[in-house]
Amino acid sequence: MNENFQLKESFYREDFVDPIVGISFLLVFLFLVFTLYNFREYVKTILLSNISIKSFTEVKSVESNKNKKASLWLNLFFLMVLSMMGYSFIISETDYTSSLNHFEKLFTSIGVVGFLFVFKYIFKKALGIVFRKEYLTSISYTHLSIKDKVFGLIVFPFLVIYNFSLPLKEISLIIIVLISCFYLFLRWINAFLVGIKDGNVPYFYSFLYICTLEIIPVIIALKVFSKPILSILA
Repeated sequence: MNENFQLKESFYREDFVDPIVGISFLLVFLFLVFTLYNFREYVKTILLSNISIKSFTEVKSVESNKNKKASLWLNLFFLMVLSMMGYSFIISETDYTSSLNHFEKLFTSIGVVGFLFVFKYIFKKALGIVFRKEYLTSISYTHLSIKDKVFGLIVFPFLVIYNFSLPLKEISLIIIVLISCFYLFLRWINAFLVGIKDGNVPYFYSFLYICTLEIIPVIIALKVFSKPILSILA
């Protein structure tokens, strides 16, 4: 009797999606639908920009002129996706937040992602002002912002599968990790080339910049949070 109860309890715990998580994903999905409906041409151009030089030129033109609103909405969507990723297989699986409920864990993830995004943006702006490279900061932000938006659009469906389809949980996580690795690699290469080609920054300083603001933070995050991710794959 006790064994049957424990089996049922463990099954429901593993398969159960907290209402807070379900509502959060629904809101993010509705946000995405609204964005795709109202800015579908911009979204199409954004997606093509990674494989077409012509589309990338169009994106830069659009970013600097009439579609600021579309850009803002997709940036917000990207931050939402990062927050849900942080909650799904980092914050909710760590010992540091074991005493928090689902609602508190979710808002911890949102707070951390929001803080890091704002801090990184301000720090980059400050570097541009200090070294009199404001234009380079602006170019770099445009390039990387496009990568961020595309990443959010591509990874979100797999994030939904990870949270709501138990049989596909492991494979969806593997796909998310692979997409994330490819996305980070493109960011690093792009930022490095922008510094060299558009800013005439020496190779050493461009590499130092990438290591300081892009690579080292990721290594630290992997060091801290690799255990919960590997525990899911185990």
